[in-house]
Amino acid sequence: MRLLSITDLHDKRTALERILVQAGPVDAVLLGGDITNFGTPNDAERIVRQAEDHRARVFAVAGNCDSAAVEERLVGLGVSLFERGVVVDGVGFQGLSGMPPWHAHMYQFTEDALARALNAGFTQLNGAKPHVVLSHPPPRAERVDYTLRGHHVGSTALREFVDRVQPALVICGHIHEGRGIEELGRTMVVNCGAAADGHYALVEIGEKTTVELRRV
Repeated sequence: MRLLSITDLHDKRTALERILVQAGPVDAVLLGGDITNFGTPNDAERIVRQAEDHRARVFAVAGNCDSAAVEERLVGLGVSLFERGVVVDGVGFQGLSGMPPWHAHMYQFTEDALARALNAGFTQLNGAKPHVVLSHPPPRAERVDYTLRGHHVGSTALREFVDRVQPALVICGHIHEGRGIEELGRTMVVNCGAAADGHYALVEIGEKTTVELRRV
C-alpha cells in the first residue's frame, strides 16, 4: 500500500497541489494535523476535498493549530482517525489529534486523554497488522521531537503506547525542525516536516515498510 503522508500544511493549498502532483498515484493520503492555520471547518474541508480529487482515500487528524470544530468536520466527512481504528486491505490505521498541553487557545489534550484516545482506536483494529498510527504530535523520542530550543516535547502517552504495542509505523509532525526518521524498537517513526514548506513522505507499507522523505 502506497501512502502519501502530509503534516503541518497550515492551509497552504498551493503547496498541497504541488505535493499531490509530484507524489503521483497513491492508495491513501494521510493528513497529520495542522491542516489549517487556526482556520475554519470549511477551510479543512477544502483541503480534504482537494486531496480526494486526486482519487485517493483520505485519513486525517487535527493538529494544535486546528480546533474541536475542525475535528468535528473531519468526523462528518468520514476521514477522522482520532479515537478510531480502521482496517483497509489488511492494514490497520488509527489516529491521534491535538498535542500535549503547551500554549493556551490551541487544540490540546492531557497525556491521560491522549492515552485513552490511542487505546480506543487500537481496540477497533482487532489485531490488524501492519498497524499505522497517524499522529499530530510525535512520541517522546531522541530526534523527531527535538526543538530548536533544545527540548524534547513529544507525547509521553504516545511513546508508552509505541513501546507497548510496537506498531509498524507512526506518521507525525508538529515539530517542524524534527523532520526525519527514527526507530523505536520495531516501530518506524516518521516526522514528515512541514508541508507548508513543501515537505512530505511517501510510504510503502506491507510485509516491509519503506519511507522516502521528499520536498517539492
